[in-house]
This record gives sequence, structure tokens and C-alpha cells, in this order.
Amino acid sequence: MKAEGTGLNYQELAERFYALDTEVYEASGSELGKVFPGPKHISEKQILKDIEKEESEKLKDELILIGNMIKIIQEKGGRYEEFFIRYEHLCEDMMKVLEDDGFRDQITKDFTQDRYGLMYKTKENHIVVCIARETGAGGHEIGSRLAEKLGFSFYDDSLMDLMIDEMDEKIPGIGGKDAHYIRQSRVIKTIAQAGDCVIVGRSCGHVLMTNNIPRLSVFVGAPYENRVRRKMLINRQDRREAEEFIRRNDKRRKTSYDYYTGKKWGNPADFDICINSACYGIDGSVELLEKLVKYSLDLRK
Repeated sequence: MKAEGTGLNYQELAERFYALDTEVYEASGSELGKVFPGPKHISEKQILKDIEKEESEKLKDELILIGNMIKIIQEKGGRYEEFFIRYEHLCEDMMKVLEDDGFRDQITKDFTQDRYGLMYKTKENHIVVCIARETGAGGHEIGSRLAEKLGFSFYDDSLMDLMIDEMDEKIPGIGGKDAHYIRQSRVIKTIAQAGDCVIVGRSCGHVLMTNNIPRLSVFVGAPYENRVRRKMLINRQDRREAEEFIRRNDKRRKTSYDYYTGKKWGNPADFDICINSACYGIDGSVELLEKLVKYSLDLRK
């Protein structure tokens, strides 16, 4: 067997493989059939055998089939986020065993192809602005002022956390941070469907993209020194405290984004527009985004 020392339990992998196939098939309502139609114990035994015999191409084909079924759920809504996360984790672990990182990258790209351009609106004819930002670059303030000027609803971390806490929903088989991400994704979708809005943080642009919900994705950054000075001023911190605050928050954002999206946090190719707030200032950045959004509003008329 390959990838010794990964710490992976092959029997557990086989069980996860079969369970995901079964649940995805039931949730999709498709007549295409299950990847593993046999009884549970026989199917899991066959999967385990394929893993141990290094049947790479066969296992990849089966993963692709399950992924295609998840795409059916993506179009229908439902448990898509839950299945997508479990699928991503299963693919990642399987590729550790099969020593094939390229296949996981292929799957990620396949799931995150964006069908919409900058000025598309949601099915409900809403404009949704998603803002990602570096710590200290002023992204939160820019988003808040933009929403106020446009008359849009504004959602940030604190408000989304309140909405997540109000959800009385258990997610079978998933807990901790993964469950929180799934609930968070559902809140973000609900927000986007409710009306014109500005959302800051929480990988909101990626969440809407993977659910085929159009939006304007913005990344707000600034040179490191500018961000440090801004935090020293706003938080009344000394330089050491401000630098630690920035390092800690950016690391948290990057870790979460990279893990749940399979992408690299802050990659310009994943955004419609990237703004250096040190060049434009807070007011100038708001003005620039306001012009873009108003163009979309004009198209809506």
C-alpha cells in the first residue's frame, strides 16, 4: 500500500466512501443509480479491496461519479454544502493513499467553475456585494459605508454569528468547525436571496459561487505598514500588539478559506476587483465600488 504513515484507517475510508454514495443518491432523487448498489458490507469490502490493491483509476472514476451526483444536489439546493465538504475531505484522504494530488486539484476546479460574470444579478434580481479583506485594510468600514450609501442591508461577522446561533439545526455526522461552516453557508445563501446587500467576510464570495448565486466579489488589501498604523490608531495598540493582531487574524482567515475552498486566500483571480485601500482611502474605495454597483442597478431597470 502507498502513503504509509498517513495515519489513515482504510476501513474507515471505505465506510465513508459507501456512506457518502448512499446519502448523495438518496438526496439527489436521481434515477442514474448508486455507484455502489450492493449491500453495505459487500460494497465496503470491495472498496477496501480496491484501496489495498491500489486500483487508482477505478477509485477515481467512482469519486467522479459521486461528485456528479453532488452537482445535481447543487442545482436543487438541499444538503449541498454538507456533501461538498465530506466529498472534498474524502478526496483529499484518498489522494494521500493513492499519492495523486493532481486529481484533487482537478476536482476542486471542476466544482468551482464560475458560470457568472461581474454584473449578473440573482434570480430574485438582487445585487450582492461580497467583501474579503486583509486585517487593517479597512474592508469592514468600506463595506458598512457602501451599504449605507446604497441603502443595502449590511452583514458582518457579528450579525452572521447571531443568525447562525438562532438556527435550530443538527447536521448528522458532522460537528465542530465543519458543522459551523455548513450553517454559515446556509445563512449566507439566505441573506443573498433576501435582498440587495453587502456581506463582509466568511468566504461569502466562494459560498455563493459554489451555489451558482451571482455576486460582485471584492478583495480589500493594503501594504503591511499601512495596516499596522491603522490598527494602532483604531485599537489604541502599540506596534507589537497591532502586528500580533494582524498576524493572528490573517492567519485565521487564510487557514479557514484555504481549507474550505481548496484555493489560496487573497488570490486576485478569484475576485472581480481588488482594491488597495491605502491608495484610494476609505472614502475613495467606497466611491469606486459605489460606481460599479450603480452600474449594475442601472442594468436592472
